[in-house]
Amino acid sequence: MLKQVTLVQNKTTDLDDYYTKQVLNFFQENHIQTFHLVVHGKECPIVPDYAATPDLVVVMGGDGTLLRVARQFVRKDVALIGVNTGSLGFLTRIEADCINEYLPLLLSGQYSVDTRLLLSVKSTTCKDGHCQVLPQEELALNDVVVKNANPSQLCRLQLYVNEVLVAVYDSDGLILSTPSGTTAYTMAAGGPVVSPEVDAISITPICPHSFSAKAVVVPFNKEFRVQSDENNNDIVFALDGFEQGVLKPGESLVIMRANVPFKIINFGQDDEDFYTLLKRKLQWSMNPRAQFQVNKSFNQLTKSSSRQVKGVNPLL
Repeated sequence: MLKQVTLVQNKTTDLDDYYTKQVLNFFQENHIQTFHLVVHGKECPIVPDYAATPDLVVVMGGDGTLLRVARQFVRKDVALIGVNTGSLGFLTRIEADCINEYLPLLLSGQYSVDTRLLLSVKSTTCKDGHCQVLPQEELALNDVVVKNANPSQLCRLQLYVNEVLVAVYDSDGLILSTPSGTTAYTMAAGGPVVSPEVDAISITPICPHSFSAKAVVVPFNKEFRVQSDENNNDIVFALDGFEQGVLKPGESLVIMRANVPFKIINFGQDDEDFYTLLKRKLQWSMNPRAQFQVNKSFNQLTKSSSRQVKGVNPLL
């Protein structure tokens, strides 16, 4: 039973609180205690103890807002709902102007909880030729990006899978992505789009200086290690778009499947289907010839209707 909700609002994407007020009013009318937190732009939320363990987290913003909020709650085994008041919205899949259709479903239990894979990331420290994995673990929902701190220069990165050297990349960097993250930086870098149902990680070099360096998709039950070459300058690494740290020459990142999942509410509507989202939001697999024929047929139909019903606009 839903008793407590933490609502995180990105004020920048809902300036007049129009959608946020609708959600707050709904929970108030149904006697559900709601903790309202506000962030601006790309701020990370500061979650006080009283709002840290709710039954549900509602995020009003874009995908970036949801990623920042998820980092605060993922270890607390709390499911999130993303309400899209931003621009694209792959993770914030409920459009803001439809929110009143879905809120009642929370009370009637007409939803499921999807789990998404997370990356566990640890760095190494090296001294006198000996490297040691640091115990501090960070989590990433979308991706881990390893790049030269100087964007105008290439870097050399060695990729190990279960401690077997798989590839050496001379490139701008490397992206290791969960299926959820493949529609972000990975896709923009020419990597594959992977359905969230697939238990795999994609590895995509960024502008590799080789025709043979292509993206690969690997089962998620492996341990991955990205090592900075001894001749590199400093290498930076970022998790979900947030710069996390620096690798010195010879140091590594160890990346594997996290032992906790990310939980997100799914109301099961047809327009939440992954492939429908690709078509609607990214114009995926849209054949321009087929689209031209559809438009042509529609124009012919409207002209015919205009002749049959003179003086009536068929588009009204």
